[in-house]
Amino acid sequence: MEEFKDLENLWKTSETKIPAKNDQISKIKNNRMKLKNNYTKGAILLVATGIFILILMTTFDAKILTTPIVSAMVIISLVCFLQAGLMFFTAKKISDIDETQTPASHLQQWLEFREFQKKLRHWNMPVYYILLSLALGVYMFELLKTVDLWKMLLAFAITYSWLLFAYFYLGKKEVKKQDAKMDGIISELKNLENQFN
Repeated sequence: MEEFKDLENLWKTSETKIPAKNDQISKIKNNRMKLKNNYTKGAILLVATGIFILILMTTFDAKILTTPIVSAMVIISLVCFLQAGLMFFTAKKISDIDETQTPASHLQQWLEFREFQKKLRHWNMPVYYILLSLALGVYMFELLKTVDLWKMLLAFAITYSWLLFAYFYLGKKEVKKQDAKMDGIISELKNLENQFN
């Protein structure tokens, strides 16, 4: 019995700490779900926008539905659908990251996803905004060609100011948020890897 007491005392006074892996794993899972949900919600919103534009097109008067207007609306819808498809694909890539792997392997999967995300941002954002801007320009020009020039210029100035604000401010802000989540995930995984090495 005394041997058991000695073992119990030794166990209680032990200074070896168990890695706090549960807390770190829950942070990783939380950031992962936030990233995935952002992509999924954004994709759903884009699909809804594309469908709304197509429905709106069918309600237009036949006099307004010129070939350039129809083409512009279809292109805007297609851009929305393509961007949504890309966002669904990205969300699936996040889902495919296997959390049951060792911390080193799990970290490697996130590093590969980050590289994919950087490459995607490099060409996707500019292409998306350029296509959207061109189609919107054709649509607005055709729709407003009968109004006074100053009204047309005002409409273009407001629309393109918003697009520039969305690209340079809101887009960059969202990128920073996503990078912060990715940095959190990668940092936590590096801590876990260090604890188990």
